[in-house]
Amino acid sequence: MKKVLVVGDDNSCRSRMIAALMKHISFNRIDVTSAGIKTGKIEPMVLKVLREIGVNIEQEKSKSLNEFIHTTFDIIITTTPDSRDKANALLHSTTKIHKELQDPREVEGDAFDKENAFRELRDEVNEWLNEFITRHRLI
Repeated sequence: MKKVLVVGDDNSCRSRMIAALMKHISFNRIDVTSAGIKTGKIEPMVLKVLREIGVNIEQEKSKSLNEFIHTTFDIIITTTPDSRDKANALLHSTTKIHKELQDPREVEGDAFDKENAFRELRDEVNEWLNEFITRHRLI
């Protein structure tokens, strides 16, 4: 089983979503976890848009990058320039991938616009992961 770590700034939005969808798409055949440079409470809208497709991560706790300093991963995916720099300095991996995605928390507009931004992120990540998992022969 391949071991993957997804790293973001605060482990509350994009890194959590990527890890959850990777588990979901692979039927838990990939050992994937997420972490942040610092920990943070998961964005409620992430929980909502994942539940819409049958993915529930409410019980998972936020993890710090520091928890994985002595762990080796097959693949590390970073989601922001800061997380890429920290992961490159602190973590070991055969493959490091940087995937920047728009932060849906930064979208301006009403509640409907913001909610749709999270759905668009979910769908973009889902599409990217389907190709990524195949290309990297993760399952």
